[in-house]
Amino acid sequence: MVKSIFKAAFAISIAILFSACTGTKMDYATMVNTDTKPGPNIHGASKCLPKNSVGSRLSGGIVLSKEKRIKLDVENESPWDSVKLDARYHASYLPVYGAIDKFRKGELFTMQVGFGIADGIYAQSGFGINTKYMELGIFSFQRFTYQNFKYVGYEVDGKETNDMIENADKLVAQLGAGAFGSIFLGPITLGYNGNIYRPQASFWLKEKRPDFGLGMPYLFTNNFSVSFWATDDVEVYVNTTNLLVDFNGGNWSFAAGVSIWSI
Repeated sequence: MVKSIFKAAFAISIAILFSACTGTKMDYATMVNTDTKPGPNIHGASKCLPKNSVGSRLSGGIVLSKEKRIKLDVENESPWDSVKLDARYHASYLPVYGAIDKFRKGELFTMQVGFGIADGIYAQSGFGINTKYMELGIFSFQRFTYQNFKYVGYEVDGKETNDMIENADKLVAQLGAGAFGSIFLGPITLGYNGNIYRPQASFWLKEKRPDFGLGMPYLFTNNFSVSFWATDDVEVYVNTTNLLVDFNGGNWSFAAGVSIWSI
């Protein structure tokens, strides 16, 4: 079952890549504002799993945050680099989240797959190692969500200049990747996971995305968590999330939730 879900997630990613194509290329823009959502909070088991076991986890919680418009250090390409450009990422959050994850562990290595709601609907798959005292792993995700694009751009065709103006929500697919790690200290687990994707490069599913011709930055989502195992099957945790734009500036949010296990 786990392998079949891995294959399905891989097939979705390939389908998105092959179906995604861009439309008209902008020569320059005066404004590009894009909705930006943190990558999903994807982590490992947060505890030592029994060898040669299969487990399931149901989790959910709430998010406390403030929206923020993050100014970007981006310029138009030459010869339009002297044109002033207002480029921003608009960081916003859904106040609730939830996920269902499946784990399989051999002697040391683990595989995981999952589906959830986190600023959209996402699927994830990953693998790593899980020991008595710690775990490490990597993952990828595919997310479907609505994303607002607001831009004013121009296409120069000979002596004519055509306006390209938009302010609308688009159904998009986003692809990203990341890594996780945890340290097990008795009933306490200290965890970190981070992921990266490019908001401006989201794939529009119902129409062609214009080629903005801009080097819009990547978004790094960093999650730091502390969890307490009330029982072997119930985990309560708090989490703080930091968004970084090309390792500069960003925004903070906080979350709390609970996980219920079945092994």
